[in-house]
Amino acid sequence: MSRSLKLLSFLGKFQSLPRQGILPILVFVAVLLKISTVQAEFGSIVDVGVGGDLYFTNSSANNGQGFVNLLIQNTWSSSQLWLDVGAGGLVADTADSYVKMPQFYYRLGHLGKSHLTIGRALYDWSFADEFWNLGVTQPIFKWNEARPETQGLTGVFVSIPLVEKTFELTLFGSLLYIPTQGPSFELSNGKITSSNPWFNEPVEVINLNDEKAELTYDIDVPKTRDVISQKSWGVLLGTPINKKGWLFNSFYLNKPRNELVLPFEGALNLTTFNGDITVMPRVATHQVAGVDVGWNFNNYKTVLSWIYEADINYETPPGTTFPVLPDQNIFSATQLFRLSPTQKVWFGYINVERRPTQIGGTFANSQISTFLGRNRFEEAMQLKWEGLLFKTQSLYRVNASLAYTQSINNDNIWLSSDIRWSISKGLELFNRCDFFGGSEEFIIGSDFMSIYQNNDRCFVGGHYAF
Repeated sequence: MSRSLKLLSFLGKFQSLPRQGILPILVFVAVLLKISTVQAEFGSIVDVGVGGDLYFTNSSANNGQGFVNLLIQNTWSSSQLWLDVGAGGLVADTADSYVKMPQFYYRLGHLGKSHLTIGRALYDWSFADEFWNLGVTQPIFKWNEARPETQGLTGVFVSIPLVEKTFELTLFGSLLYIPTQGPSFELSNGKITSSNPWFNEPVEVINLNDEKAELTYDIDVPKTRDVISQKSWGVLLGTPINKKGWLFNSFYLNKPRNELVLPFEGALNLTTFNGDITVMPRVATHQVAGVDVGWNFNNYKTVLSWIYEADINYETPPGTTFPVLPDQNIFSATQLFRLSPTQKVWFGYINVERRPTQIGGTFANSQISTFLGRNRFEEAMQLKWEGLLFKTQSLYRVNASLAYTQSINNDNIWLSSDIRWSISKGLELFNRCDFFGGSEEFIIGSDFMSIYQNNDRCFVGGHYAF
């Protein structure tokens, strides 16, 4: 059962919404908000879209999707309100739906001067964390594991400029914790299932003494207030990440980990010869520090990054098996070449140094691991091109990106593309593809690419923003 609990997203329990009628209701609400915000001289965008997933190696996962996003933003004078929220879901009788909220904050103060931000806000804590979508500093929305979206920390932020347009100090504090969101799932008759192909369902059968034992699952869901009521604080000091010239950024965070830890209790039922597994999600705290240094000139940008994660602690219920997570150092180097005003190429390298994850508790001497794939990549390189393919004078333009990512440890590769065709103001068609492969017939290992090796797919659709 080495993969049985890896992607068990506890937060999915809080994402289950009515399957029918969610998108029409959200669109109606969004339109009302659009009208009201215009009258209040706010800027707002309502983005509605539909699409279809075509999976090449798992045709049963093919599905349609619908989504709506709402962005409300007023210009920064003496204050600013920002609301970025979205919802969507798969189109099927057993489809799953989601709600996401990357940012929702109120900011008081003037641009370039000291200001106070209250709510959920994105900050540039670490360039490497954002580039590689690690989710170490800020939580991630992982409805689609290949295309995760960063979401902000929630709390109070105080930003103080130290040197005009150069250095800024940000202090962060919070009593509210919102973990990373994964695909939603259902627990029924001891089975954990999901209609979302980016949820890795637990194994159902294991071999014990040359006999097959069926596994049944249960989840000991903690009280919501015990999960979200957590203390966090941090400090961020640095230059704007897109500043011209030299770059410097450093941070320290003492907070809950964005990913929940999943200790479990297991027992063999001698009557049925079934394995009964009870998962007990827990919030783990950790300390994270990091530094970015680099240079940003007209034709290129270089960023060297280091992240250190330490002191990972959480409650371990008696009689459970649980991961003992060692400290880790993450090193990253990224290089941007601006080939023209509309064309650029990225090259990135990441390497994680840490001891292997140990297992503690009842089955500490077994080969069971409840935390495979702690990071998306252990050692990898990425080459990415993005730019304008062509355009006409009548807003007809096609933008695209192509990326090649390779895991250095086992030669697994991931090819991704994103083509966006703007055919009129506000209307855009898109085609996003992801393909996984390797030098072996079957992808090996426990990294992001091996876990989702059967999810080769293209997502084709369109959206309209008004």
